[in-house]
Amino acid sequence: MEGRFAGDKTGRHTLARHLPASGTASKDQCTSARRIINGTDRAGKIADEAVVFQSALEAGGWPEREMA
Repeated sequence: MEGRFAGDKTGRHTLARHLPASGTASKDQCTSARRIINGTDRAGKIADEAVVFQSALEAGGWPEREMA
């Protein structure tokens, strides 16, 4: 999350830079966030899987909705 795997000592290469603070992340945002760990290795395939996983989480009520 803090960019340590990317070798970033400035703190600019973090998940917060690549993903939205709230709402749904796009495939492009997931691809960009992948660079923090593994560069662009299979980035498109993994971004597709991340979007599907994100959709499943949202269908299950994540993030937790406020109770009325």
